[in-house]
Amino acid sequence: MKKIATMLLLMVTFGMVFAGAASAGDVNTTVLDENGNPVVVTNPGDNVAVEVNASAKGTAVTDPWVAVNVTPNSTLQLQANKAVMWFNGVMYKNDDPVFGGFFFWWQQGQEWVWDIGQISDMDANDNAQLIVPAIVSGVGKITVNANFMEFYPSEARSIILDSDSYSFLSVPCPPPCRGATVPMQTTGSPLAVAALGLLSIIGGTVYGKLR
Repeated sequence: MKKIATMLLLMVTFGMVFAGAASAGDVNTTVLDENGNPVVVTNPGDNVAVEVNASAKGTAVTDPWVAVNVTPNSTLQLQANKAVMWFNGVMYKNDDPVFGGFFFWWQQGQEWVWDIGQISDMDANDNAQLIVPAIVSGVGKITVNANFMEFYPSEARSIILDSDSYSFLSVPCPPPCRGATVPMQTTGSPLAVAALGLLSIIGGTVYGKLR
């Protein structure tokens, strides 16, 4: 009986630790079309935007970051250089020479990293938002996954505070198809204008959901 009681006590203790970690942060992700609406069905070559919102819930989060990955791989081409981050209402651009570089591909982990902590640690009830323009490059079910993490330097490890995912469907479109006339590799003016227009539509208005 004493051994069973000890095991139960350990289970309760671990449960409190993980419950505390889970309640420390909240993350949600979605994929938006050019009108700022959640994507349900789209086509290869379409311009979309990946949106990730992270918030500290009731307690501070040190060295916060979000792991973002797309499954299947290469079905969504994220335009990292055009990524924009909002932190408590202040906007930062990923290509900024001073504050940029907070969103990047991590080769070792084979995932995208949104390093919120590069801008600031998160105090209780702080909010951060990431918007990344992207181009649909595959067909079938596409899922964007986000894991909100807190890094512990003393232990050299991160723990997951919260997770979320968003799925949508990409289907081939009959000719003439916009995806066929706008090459996915092209970074010229049509794509740049579309991306800038997408950010101007989505950026400030979507952030209002967090206020």
